[in-house]
Amino acid sequence: MKRLLMILFFMSSLSALFAQNSSDALRYSRILYSGSARFQGLGGAFGAVGAEFSSLATNPAGLGLYNSSEFSLGPSFRLEYSNADYNTEVNRDNKFSVGMGNLGMVFHLPGNGKNSGGFKSFNIGFGMNRQNDFNSRVFIEGVNNKNSLLTEYADILNNTPGGMTPQMINDQYPFDIAPAYNANLLYLSDSANLIYKNDAPNGGVIQSKSINTRGSINEFNFSFGANFNDRLYFGATIGVPLLNYYEFSHYTETNNDTAKVHYFRSMTYDQELQTRGTGINFKVGLIYRPANWVRIGAAVHTPTYYGNMRDSWNSSMVGEFDDGTYTSSSPLGSFDYQLTTPFRAIGSLAFIIGNFGLISGEYEYVNYNQARLYSSSSSFSDVNKEIQNKYKSPMNLRVGTEWRIRSFMIRGGFGYYGSPYQSSINTGEMYTGSFGLGYRVKHFFCDLSYFWTQTKENYYLYDPTMVNASLNRYTTSTVTTTIGFRF
Repeated sequence: MKRLLMILFFMSSLSALFAQNSSDALRYSRILYSGSARFQGLGGAFGAVGAEFSSLATNPAGLGLYNSSEFSLGPSFRLEYSNADYNTEVNRDNKFSVGMGNLGMVFHLPGNGKNSGGFKSFNIGFGMNRQNDFNSRVFIEGVNNKNSLLTEYADILNNTPGGMTPQMINDQYPFDIAPAYNANLLYLSDSANLIYKNDAPNGGVIQSKSINTRGSINEFNFSFGANFNDRLYFGATIGVPLLNYYEFSHYTETNNDTAKVHYFRSMTYDQELQTRGTGINFKVGLIYRPANWVRIGAAVHTPTYYGNMRDSWNSSMVGEFDDGTYTSSSPLGSFDYQLTTPFRAIGSLAFIIGNFGLISGEYEYVNYNQARLYSSSSSFSDVNKEIQNKYKSPMNLRVGTEWRIRSFMIRGGFGYYGSPYQSSINTGEMYTGSFGLGYRVKHFFCDLSYFWTQTKENYYLYDPTMVNASLNRYTTSTVTTTIGFRF
């Protein structure tokens, strides 16, 4: 069973740039809520606090606690460090990016006194909150004295019942094995029995891979909130996330043992993927205040439906040998499909300590094996079954605190996002920590936050039964500043 899970994991990783798969479903379903500097400073634990624009993306009932209109915007600056340990060799890389954490407007509409039926106010909010940031870069390198990526390709061809002719390779594997064959990195050693070989079947090569990604999910929120007797607050949000993801990877193998490997000098394998999509979801929430010092919050998010996902991809191979260099490029691939991400529920609790501060916490339920891929032109039954077998519901927790000294604020937060994987092939746990400062007067506020995240993964260059994992660790530092005006 463990071997089967490892093979499933490998197949989804290997094909990540050529077909829609379980890894795509997780990437676009796992959300690390960003937003304003105040939201970030509390670690995103705003579900029961309210009166903060970015809470529209988690618990829209927070909109009901506004008692004035507001405009806010918050740019963010992100620096990610990566550390990759492959076959005892450690390599580091980093990437800097700039984005917009939030941009929003809230309109406060006071109730009509005794004729309002207990409703103190109604509020309307709209704007944008960043959900995911895909900017990343990692470099993996190490010596492999056991096999090559080309060994794995040859095994696939040689273990195909009935064998694979060159034309069948071009038809069935146009983006990986076919370019390798056409660049002379694989050759037909026995034409009668259709047996393929490569020049480094037992390794003796330096392997390296750089993966550069960029993009984001920015969600536009259209929300309504209400205050009933200063005790019950409720709200609803229509979310429209815009998804943009780009990945470029550069893989090489270089001869490291001329006594073991002959004729072959090096190979290069480049892959490129662009994904775009627009989704829609609906969120409802409430906050109940049984006493002035405590607030209880709850929110439900429907699955996000991306009805117009489109992938575009291509790849190329270069083989360098003693007698020359050979190149081959894939065709341009594209595919339209649909994606549904999992349902979410968030429970939250906040304690208000007079005018001095607050302590807040929340738990998020999301089961990643509920994600599904669809297409009118292709069946995703195998991929959806893999999603069910591969992922689970982790424990996601966020806590935060804020303290006031006259017009100044100091904030801190912590988050834990459990592993979404059922098996131990990968980890995926994520830890977050945050710190923030703020200044608030009647008609103006400005906030500054530092948000830290760390996660690690076991990344396999190809089949996990053939190659050791690269332990990749990602540490991100994000500085967000938000200014706002009340009126």
